[in-house]
Amino acid sequence: MRVTIDAVDDEPLSAAVSSAVDVVDDRSADLVLAVGEKPLSDAAARGEPRPILPVDVDAEWSCSSDALPEVLASLTDRQLPTVDVHPLVVSTGRSESTAAFDTTLVTSEPARISEYAVSVDGRPHATFRADGVVVASPLGSYGYARAAGGPQLDFAMGLAVVPIAPFATITDCWVLQPPLTVCVERDDPVSVFADTTRLADGRAELTVTVEFGEPLSLVDARLLF
Repeated sequence: MRVTIDAVDDEPLSAAVSSAVDVVDDRSADLVLAVGEKPLSDAAARGEPRPILPVDVDAEWSCSSDALPEVLASLTDRQLPTVDVHPLVVSTGRSESTAAFDTTLVTSEPARISEYAVSVDGRPHATFRADGVVVASPLGSYGYARAAGGPQLDFAMGLAVVPIAPFATITDCWVLQPPLTVCVERDDPVSVFADTTRLADGRAELTVTVEFGEPLSLVDARLLF
């Protein structure tokens, strides 16, 4: 098997796995090792067509770098156990981006709240006041959305919509099927992020649409053992 490594520093990992597989340049690889969250986000943005094995992401479906040589050696004589995962396509009317993990709307100024309205396929669903809101894919449900109180989602499920520091004593979060929109209802400045990329800024006129993009083929570490 031929693999390529997408990491900030791939030399130590390349040396560790070279006894199990052939480490090659990106164009001729059969499998992409995405080490950390940013390479996985970059793979979603470019629509990576090859299978991706996430490494050292804080989630159950990711492989640790320590276990990687043994895992890769076991894959040379069997089919890759892949699942389809859908990144998010996030658009504001003026700009669009792909996010592997989540999109976040958050007030641009500290100690400010805004009001957000969520609609599903054009139907109003909920309105709430909060510092912000995060819409997470199943991949992203293990990260910031979970820290904000959201559920962890299976890959076949929808999107987790989680208010951030809501202005209420009893709060809800939801699992919704896209397409959905999040509208800013108050004239307070709000910033929109697709993963860590700042996508747009706006006020009460800002509407963000979130849909599923084309699937990525992910090697689920839970299926490797």
